[in-house]
Amino acid sequence: MKKVLATGVALLMAGSIATAAEMDDNSGVKITGNARARVIYKDKEDFGNSDDDANITMDSRVRFEVRGTSAGGSYVHGRIRLAEEKFNDATDISADDNIYVDKAYIGIPFNDAFTLEAGKYRSTYGNGFVYDDMGLAGFKGIYAANGIEVFPFFEVQSEGQVSDIAQDVSEDNDAYRMGAAITVSSVENWTFGAIAAFDTDDRVNSYVNADGATVETGDGNSDGFWGSVFFNGTMAGFGIEGEFAFAENGVVLDEVQGSGDDDAWGGYIRGSYTMDALTLALDLGFTKDGFVADDDQGFVMIGAGEPITKILFGEGGFDNYWAGLRAGYAVTEALTLTGNLVYLDADGNDGTASDESRLYDLFEVSGVLEYTVSKGCTFSWYAGYLAPSFDGRLNAAGVEEDGYFGTYAMLEVKF
Repeated sequence: MKKVLATGVALLMAGSIATAAEMDDNSGVKITGNARARVIYKDKEDFGNSDDDANITMDSRVRFEVRGTSAGGSYVHGRIRLAEEKFNDATDISADDNIYVDKAYIGIPFNDAFTLEAGKYRSTYGNGFVYDDMGLAGFKGIYAANGIEVFPFFEVQSEGQVSDIAQDVSEDNDAYRMGAAITVSSVENWTFGAIAAFDTDDRVNSYVNADGATVETGDGNSDGFWGSVFFNGTMAGFGIEGEFAFAENGVVLDEVQGSGDDDAWGGYIRGSYTMDALTLALDLGFTKDGFVADDDQGFVMIGAGEPITKILFGEGGFDNYWAGLRAGYAVTEALTLTGNLVYLDADGNDGTASDESRLYDLFEVSGVLEYTVSKGCTFSWYAGYLAPSFDGRLNAAGVEEDGYFGTYAMLEVKF
């Protein structure tokens, strides 16, 4: 009888423990994602200086985000991208470049304030002028408490043991990035922060192949510091934001920073005013000595990551200075219109071969229409006209200055 009672008590306790565990169980799997289809039209993209007749292309993409959470709150996160390419008969979805994973990492919360992520992830720091949706592989800490967030990171840019160069394998020549970002938002309606990091690259610049020929790899010698300071805030209907960045010559962010032997600089400031449904904003910015800004910081034809964008800020090693006026108007809750008027000046510097490059000014007039078709489904239409003005010596050499027109329509679904 005692054994029966003891067994009964044990089962009851086990049942109560299991029930408590189930109550605290946060485990589960959640699948979200997005998909898009686009029609893209371009006319005279090279300003009439090549056989760039008007062309129309169509493409699509599907992405799935999978997040699994354990009972204790640790998680895994993956993103699978499917068939991102132009319409061309039957898409070969078995191709290596047609199905791939661009996120695959784990997250472990050690307490309420600190979480460690490890694997292949994507990061955005600051206002995104330098670091926006970067694909990375490594370790990242996330500390958040009392209006302060700190993100220490250690990332592998290139692992020597998987290199195609025997010398890099034998010497274990790696490329690493280590640093931290901090964001302070304890001041009402204001956010301030900074990013500081160091890149080290031990890869060889060249090697001798089996035929005895010297092959230049373009890698190596890119050790250096980079970082930025950023801010944004609002007061009544006014808003202001900005970010100013520095990178030692040769550091590789999205692009190689620096021109010639110079360190690279860049920054922008944006003031805005909102009155009812109307928002006006003025952007002023620069990139100097080869600094290349992230491709999500521009407009439509200049500086952006759109399929009709012509040039990024700082691309080609030029010093860039720009001013852009934005006007946005919410016609209804479902319909928003945005217009841009932009001027960009591109000057050569000691790091560019000015006699071979096109020193120029660019003028952009563009607009964006965004319409919410239904919850989770959006129709967008982008259109822009880009007028160049090249250096007088290039005009004398017969360089054309035709305007470039681009437009595209996109249907996007998020779930």
